[in-house]
Amino acid sequence: MKVSQLLHRKSVLIHADVPDASNALGILVELQEAGGVITNGTAYYKAVCDREITGGSTAIGEGIALPHASNAGVAAPGLAALCLRQGVDWGAADGEPVDLIFMIAMPPHAQSEHLLIMARLVTLLSDPELTNALRGAVSRERFIELLARAEAERFAE
Repeated sequence: MKVSQLLHRKSVLIHADVPDASNALGILVELQEAGGVITNGTAYYKAVCDREITGGSTAIGEGIALPHASNAGVAAPGLAALCLRQGVDWGAADGEPVDLIFMIAMPPHAQSEHLLIMARLVTLLSDPELTNALRGAVSRERFIELLARAEAERFAE
């Protein structure tokens, strides 16, 4: 399963003005709904928020967060991306505000795929050239193209 295949134009929002993490999560859930991935946005939003509270922050450092959850409100594996103009507090261990967020949605029966997508994203986003390029993308299409190219190069698929 490729990260870039889970990311669609409708599920990407760049250069957004968002006041806090809670609003960012709400927007990401809406993006997942627009992409047809989530059938129950309210339940999924609650699951993601519960995951942030009980499981700790999903901020991985360097201004990046990977919120995720798996519940019955997810119809199919999906990914949404949100790039903010100004970073928001996400409780990151490095103290940096988060401005690049990828939300992973997986049905309950897809735990191995969930872990694979998480691992691929962490690997890809550990490249500062890629993250800088994603932050500077001028369109949703360019954002997806940059990620797809990096994934193809990194994983030789």
